[in-house]
Amino acid sequence: METLTHFPRAPSRPQQVILSVQTTMKISPILLVSTLLVSLWGSVLCRKLHLGTCSLTVHTHELRHHFQQIRHSMLTEDSHKGVRLLKVNIMKNLQATESCCFLRQVLRFYIEKVFSSYTSSQSLHRRTTSVLANSFHSITKELKLCHAQRHCQCSQETNLKFDAIQTNYDKASMGAASVKAIGELDSVLEWLESFHSN
Repeated sequence: METLTHFPRAPSRPQQVILSVQTTMKISPILLVSTLLVSLWGSVLCRKLHLGTCSLTVHTHELRHHFQQIRHSMLTEDSHKGVRLLKVNIMKNLQATESCCFLRQVLRFYIEKVFSSYTSSQSLHRRTTSVLANSFHSITKELKLCHAQRHCQCSQETNLKFDAIQTNYDKASMGAASVKAIGELDSVLEWLESFHSN
């Protein structure tokens, strides 16, 4: 009579290991989706702007976020509501090759004249304008490179358009003029966003 040999049954995997594998399988898709969302969000926050042959990396979403914190106060404090420093139609009608030069002039104007002369008793306003000034300074560094590589064309017409902004700014008192210019940043940001690459 043939004897059956009974081999010891292999020990089963601990339940903890099985649960660990199942948990990993559940978490993996979540991690994948999260990573994708972070990547997409990053691309929205930081995009390339193309002004003619000059390419810039600008965090327009971040700029708008900071501006929104003080926008209402600036518009409320504006004592020259009937006057516009930055006319949207002038910015939109600029040639792409001239936009680079015009933007550089506008940002330097904000850094050297507007933000430097703005004073406020509110710490939020001072902090926000400081952040905006630093952001503008970073953009001007890239614009300076474009200018050095002759990607920015400064025509006489472009210079005259910018001179008109400074002339209107200088007509008002320093405090009132800086408040007005900061309140009109919405137009600058909208214009910048129009150069986003798809």
